[in-house]
Amino acid sequence: MSSSPTDSAILHDPLRVLRKRLSDFVTRTPLPWHGAMRTLLDVFRQHEWQVFVFGGTLRDLLAVSATAAPRDVDLVVAGATGDALREAFSRELIRINRFGGLRLQVQKLPVDIWTLESTWAFQQKLVPGGDFAHLPQTTFLNVEAVAAELDTRKGRARRVYGETFFRAVREQVLEINLEENPYAGLCVVRSLLTARKLQYALGPRLGRYIAHHGARIDAAELEAVQLSHYGCVRLDRNQLMQLIRVVSGKAGATRPRPIELPRARQLEWTPPRPQQFDWYSRGWRSISREDAVWKSTG
Repeated sequence: MSSSPTDSAILHDPLRVLRKRLSDFVTRTPLPWHGAMRTLLDVFRQHEWQVFVFGGTLRDLLAVSATAAPRDVDLVVAGATGDALREAFSRELIRINRFGGLRLQVQKLPVDIWTLESTWAFQQKLVPGGDFAHLPQTTFLNVEAVAAELDTRKGRARRVYGETFFRAVREQVLEINLEENPYAGLCVVRSLLTARKLQYALGPRLGRYIAHHGARIDAAELEAVQLSHYGCVRLDRNQLMQLIRVVSGKAGATRPRPIELPRARQLEWTPPRPQQFDWYSRGWRSISREDAVWKSTG
């Protein structure tokens, strides 16, 4: 990341910067999300529910831009039951996921909301505790390990939990936070996309994870995961093959170091000969490590 006054402020006091940017996102900045957040706040205040913003929205506000427009907003609620949430947002409700979380459409914008106790890692006893302070421990990636109070009273600092997240932003390294996750394919895809978006390196542990699961999941399945999660394919199977191959080649180093991903324009891919890949049994699994040729060019 190039040096700038904004970058220096983030590195010096990321907590203060995040509080300011979230406050602007919720109450001041005239973005498409402003009206949606006001609508949500009205409901939460009426019911006196505690609500925290969680994960990717906070990541983008700090690591991408003060005016970053999130794909969706994740909200976690304490003091409410699932039934109470469904009743309060019956008009905005689009669907209910397998874990009981709600996908809402608030002023045409997507919001995911669930109760604190229904968080998957809490239910599976993977993370002890179970309050907002422990919520950052439940994410797969360190750059999403952050939770911040949505609403706060004037004169009181907004509560923010995210020591691991702030360290990731300072070091600019994407790493595993909690490895246990039921969706390995989605973790592989999201890790690669997030690293490219932020221009962060991959930590050694995450590199080994991508190499391990990337060799066992068909490229077609990884494309399908993207369609299901994002509604489009952001990395086609050729791009996935290239990136996973790059990571796999570096993940086994004797002295593990952060892995820099090549940028899109730096990648040049030489298509493999048909005998180099067993397309029928594994989709793209390499038969011989040395057969396929990938190279990075400056």
